[in-house]
Amino acid sequence: MCRFVSHLFSLILTSCLLCLVGESLGGDFPEPFNSEQDIAEGPMPADVAAAAMTVPEGFRVEVFASEPEVRNPIAMTWDHRGRMWVAENYTYAESPKRFEMGLRDRVLILEDRDWDGKVDKRTVFTEDVQVLTSVEVGRGGVWLMCPPQLLFIPDANEDDVPDGPPLVMLDGFTVAESSYHNFANGLRWGPDGWLYGRCGHSCPGSIGKPGAKMEERIPIKGGIWRYDPASERFEVLCHGTTNPWGFDWDEHGELFFINTVNGHLWHMIPGAHFKESFGADPNPLVYDRLDTIADHYHYDTTGKWSESRDGAANRFGGGHAHIGMMIYQADQWPEYFRNKLFTLNMHGRRTNVEKLNPRGSSYVGTHEPDVFLAEDRWFRGMEISTGPDGSAYILDWSDTGECHDHTGVHRTSGRIFKVSHGEPVVPDLEDLEAMTPESVKRLLTHSNVWFVRRCLEKLAHEGRPVEGLEASLERLLIEGETPLIQLRALWGLMGMGSNDTDRYLALSKSRNEHLSAWAVRGLVNEFPLDCVDGRVGESSADWDEKVAETLVRMAGSEVPASVQLALASALQRLPLRQREKLGLALVSGRMDTEDYALPSMVWWGLSPLVNSDPMAIVRVAMACEWPDTVRWMSRALAERMEERPEPINGMLELAAKSSSEKRGWILKGVSDGLQGWRKATRPIAWDSVVARIGEDSDAEIATLAQELSLVFGDGRALDAVKQVALDDQADLAARTAALKTLIEARPKDLREVCMKLLDTRVLNAVAVKGLVLFDDPDLGVALAKRYRKFSPNERPAVIDVLVSRAAWAEALLTEVAAGKIPKSDVTPFHARQVRAFENDALSARLAEVWGEVRESSAEKRELVEKLKSELTPEVIAEANLSQGRMLFQAVCAACHVLYGEGGKVGPDLTGSGRSSLEYLLENVVDPSAMVSVDYLMSVVTLKDGRVISGVVAAQNQRTLTLRMLTEETTVERTEIEKQLVSPVSMMPEGLLPALQPEQVRDLIAYLMHPSQVSLP
Repeated sequence: MCRFVSHLFSLILTSCLLCLVGESLGGDFPEPFNSEQDIAEGPMPADVAAAAMTVPEGFRVEVFASEPEVRNPIAMTWDHRGRMWVAENYTYAESPKRFEMGLRDRVLILEDRDWDGKVDKRTVFTEDVQVLTSVEVGRGGVWLMCPPQLLFIPDANEDDVPDGPPLVMLDGFTVAESSYHNFANGLRWGPDGWLYGRCGHSCPGSIGKPGAKMEERIPIKGGIWRYDPASERFEVLCHGTTNPWGFDWDEHGELFFINTVNGHLWHMIPGAHFKESFGADPNPLVYDRLDTIADHYHYDTTGKWSESRDGAANRFGGGHAHIGMMIYQADQWPEYFRNKLFTLNMHGRRTNVEKLNPRGSSYVGTHEPDVFLAEDRWFRGMEISTGPDGSAYILDWSDTGECHDHTGVHRTSGRIFKVSHGEPVVPDLEDLEAMTPESVKRLLTHSNVWFVRRCLEKLAHEGRPVEGLEASLERLLIEGETPLIQLRALWGLMGMGSNDTDRYLALSKSRNEHLSAWAVRGLVNEFPLDCVDGRVGESSADWDEKVAETLVRMAGSEVPASVQLALASALQRLPLRQREKLGLALVSGRMDTEDYALPSMVWWGLSPLVNSDPMAIVRVAMACEWPDTVRWMSRALAERMEERPEPINGMLELAAKSSSEKRGWILKGVSDGLQGWRKATRPIAWDSVVARIGEDSDAEIATLAQELSLVFGDGRALDAVKQVALDDQADLAARTAALKTLIEARPKDLREVCMKLLDTRVLNAVAVKGLVLFDDPDLGVALAKRYRKFSPNERPAVIDVLVSRAAWAEALLTEVAAGKIPKSDVTPFHARQVRAFENDALSARLAEVWGEVRESSAEKRELVEKLKSELTPEVIAEANLSQGRMLFQAVCAACHVLYGEGGKVGPDLTGSGRSSLEYLLENVVDPSAMVSVDYLMSVVTLKDGRVISGVVAAQNQRTLTLRMLTEETTVERTEIEKQLVSPVSMMPEGLLPALQPEQVRDLIAYLMHPSQVSLP
């Protein structure tokens, strides 16, 4: 605690800047205004909305507070006096404004002193902050998340008046230009005494103390983080998901969090990497990421995200967007609801219920019947929390905007509902005031987790000086009536900073899996967790060897899977020299090879050894029988085989000695690692692997071996492949595979082989990919003239090839001018590719033959307004939706998914804000106005003269993979002459002006339509 107080004084200079900010914000609180356009009806009166909620039998909903005493509530927390603290956010604004910085945000204290279910005292703690997303109370003051900063406002005497200006504890929580609603949020004290928070994937940051250098900062790109005020440590706990906006701990201290899209439920495992809706993981050794633990979705994943709107997806759960989360752990509600997970479903205006069941080392979430269904269409639940009386309290932002809010913001409404069951109970808060050893024991055994958490928070803040308190917790840890009470005592000691290694060593032998798992976390807690981007901070040289021996002993014994998971997570905190032993013990255990998390967690913990001690990876692989883990090990070693040939040779020796099944895992990993390589030095052990392939009956293994033989320069294999490709009597699929292999190998006669196959259906589409490697204008002419010989679904790929070279693009435009290639087959994307050559004559030819639109920002705005005036509801109603779908497939589907169909170059449009005409027009007319970094276009010039454009899908030291219109292309970095990242969107401009008015009408109407329609 002394260190924390000292840190506050050290930040006084830093706070000077905030003093200036505070002065600029000072004066009367600016009255919030509404920019919401949808105000015809307005929200239901708060009491009517409460009465209209559908709740299970025996429940009732009351209005705890409503406008004007609370408005735009975005987050809440509780203090030990039973008071609710609420963050009001007024500065969040509609697109493209993002934030209304003429307004300010506010922190309220709401108190129900007579516990009749209604607020009777309201106090403003501060109203001089902006971009406020979260509030938490404790450690002598109030913590506020105001991206890009984590602020602390001291209030040591708890008189509800700030003792001074806000102090910046951390900064670097970026607010992105696009997807700005994914910013950092969710402050909450964890059971271990750390301050936890969340961050969205679209707002990646570099977190550190104010003034920290970039190399001192810790990167984050989505996930959960935590900060210890006492030691001033910050760490990213897990990485990924799109936009986590709600979490809670179960009774065993396991953290679960809610994500707004692409899988809603996640088990937070320290060191885990979770799936996202787009973008590669920053750590190049993370090849596959963990998926949601839910066994279901709350919308129809076959292609109708639109049914997430307005409760239409009731049979699934209401929709894809989830905000706020509570695991109910009190005794006011019926036993059926205890330990169930509750989250607010935005589009369904309801509360989804999940039952958490253990599944191997982790959990699975099962959908239970939804509860608390709101009739008010303005209901937008933001947070749900258990109160001191055992009721649940729900924040309602009260607006009609969706998660992508483009209709404006309604700032003058807001509600807090109280959901109770049975007779109201007046909570007894005296023990929280006393905080004696006796009162603490009663609090830690309380049936309402609200009291447990307030007790743990006070222990972390003021427990150390209280005489006899630590000894009392020690006794409770040993003599507690149940493992749950013992666990709570352990958390209390951890929060107070009492971290005794001998205590954790003793607890590691506990028969209770949760105590044992927390003992593992305690043993390694002081060491840093590996960084998100693969950088490893070597742990202290003072590592206690007894700890390492204990962890290895545990991993080698028959401990529960949950303890194995804690050990696998601990790998990322161990010194690198200790990881092999623990990794060997973990993979040698009798664990389920299909376990949700263990194979991934063990690999991520061992992966830094690829660079520091790669032969250790081979030794662990010898004992490992987890298919994915072996595959990832092989892939990582293969990617580095030119610099370090010994490890991959050792892995191939293992392949030769192993079963056919394990040999297949290794070869698949090697193949993945060499993806995009044309040549590689032949490993010494390769011949012994090939000798064993003849014994395998698995055709896939034989094919992998043949492809790898070509990469390793086996001329005999190349002749055999060539023979298959040119054999008219051979199976078409085999010929196709053979031709692809030849193109990867690039033999001297590749051009002749491809020319021979250019008139053979199906094979001609593959042959094109071989011919594009040769910078010969005559080839471009030959391809353009044969355009109609390709099947319609293959023609977009041919266009892609023709625009990859300037001379070939000229041949394409010649055929377009002659009417041999339809002008509509050349998309705006292709036109942008042609312009990328910066050839004035070619650009002029493009404008002459195909057309071109160059608009200034003002002209774009004028076009949007013009189209808005033309596309009235009456005009939209007359649209031919089937024709609109056909247009979408022609000009949009190559890049965008809609209703489960389409390409993945750009964002999935199914769940976007398509119902707003203005939003839709702005994004189509000016696609570069707001573009996520994950969709920026990279223009790559190759040494052979080609220019290719796409989104970076993956990259490592050796190769770069671009996601293009029709496929992904992997190239070796040595083949790249120049790579530029364009500040504009992949989506080209000029789409709508190229269409006829009725086509614009049909396309826009189809995009706005809430469900799929049939084709003409």
